[in-house]
Amino acid sequence: MCTLRWTCFLCFLAILNLPLFAVAPPGSVVQLAELTPSTRVTNDWFGVAIAVSGNTVVVSDFDPNIENFGAVYVYVKPATGWQNMTQVAKLTSSDNGQGFGVSVAISGNTIVVGAANTSNFDAPAAGPGAAYVFVEPSGGWTDMTETAKLTASDGQNGDAFGDSVSISGGTIAVGAFFAADSSGNSFAGKAYVFLRPASGWSGNLTETARLTASDSQLLNYLGASVATNGNTVIAGSDGHNNFQGTAYVFVEPAGGWKNMTQTAELSASDGHGSDNFGFSCSISGNTVAVGAPSAAAGFGAAYVFVKPAGGWASMTQTAELRAPAATSGDGFGQSIGISGNAVVVGAPSANQNVGAAYFFVKPSAGWKNSNKARVLTPFGGMAFDAFGVSSATSGAIAVVGAPASSAPGAAYVFEP
Repeated sequence: MCTLRWTCFLCFLAILNLPLFAVAPPGSVVQLAELTPSTRVTNDWFGVAIAVSGNTVVVSDFDPNIENFGAVYVYVKPATGWQNMTQVAKLTSSDNGQGFGVSVAISGNTIVVGAANTSNFDAPAAGPGAAYVFVEPSGGWTDMTETAKLTASDGQNGDAFGDSVSISGGTIAVGAFFAADSSGNSFAGKAYVFLRPASGWSGNLTETARLTASDSQLLNYLGASVATNGNTVIAGSDGHNNFQGTAYVFVEPAGGWKNMTQTAELSASDGHGSDNFGFSCSISGNTVAVGAPSAAAGFGAAYVFVKPAGGWASMTQTAELRAPAATSGDGFGQSIGISGNAVVVGAPSANQNVGAAYFFVKPSAGWKNSNKARVLTPFGGMAFDAFGVSSATSGAIAVVGAPASSAPGAAYVFEP
């Protein structure tokens, strides 16, 4: 996921938060719960990044225009089921990491938070960025600071390390989409892999491996989004080829992770310049989903790739997903999540600018081109809420963030 380039978009939302209530489209799903922080601050952008694993939802707030660092909130499903609630725990960095909260990820009892440190483009970055790891205490989630801090061994100021994060078991991937490559191409981008030490996540750690593109170029933006599953890392690169975009697949070598270039490259068969393919990505098992919010003449698209029997190879999509009743500029594909047979795609400017998310289910015969989806919309949504800027799914639920909802922001839980 990527958040830094939402700055101008969300400033606009904050200014134009008009009280226009949306009518839920046919086939929409009413949310099970609205999640909010116990202390709400106007324009806090709560919901700017979201992650979910099982019964635990993680939501961040971070407004790069008015603060140096944000906070992350943890929600655990009550025994009686999801309901409107505030957090069970608040996570912060011990060193006030600049940009803290720009990205989040969760796997089991471990949460990762990105602090990209390039949030204010009016001033030079103070550092290369960092990511923070939080491990759930034996007594359950509680207010706490990090268990470990992750940094890049070759980090340079302004790299935006932490702009995207992902975790799967004991493997963490972190994107730094502003990093230069070895040839000096600015904003070529990199991704970094960290493996959990035998003693567990603790202390200050640098990467196990650096991931780069064999066809790296100026403004490639590798690491604009990252996703991890088992021994596979996906890194979105939405600046590639005049912002047509691509996604790189990295598979762990037999001897373990090492500095390497991609195993395969995923692209859209109908791609064009400025599609921003790779702005978002997600992986579940052998299936990858990639968002392209400016594709299809501005309507946006999402692409599904299924791993071939012989292993990952450079390929175009297995299926292309479009929003039902889409309009140009919806931003469909700005966020994306996949879990098992379900894909959720956010479109923060859809539905009269309230925003929407779309829930697609894999057909019995396998993924195919489709514009049939359940539509997720918030109860009482308002224009310019940015609902869909972040989205995630796990098991039977989908969670969608609306960082401008009623000014402080909110996150919504659905059971499609």
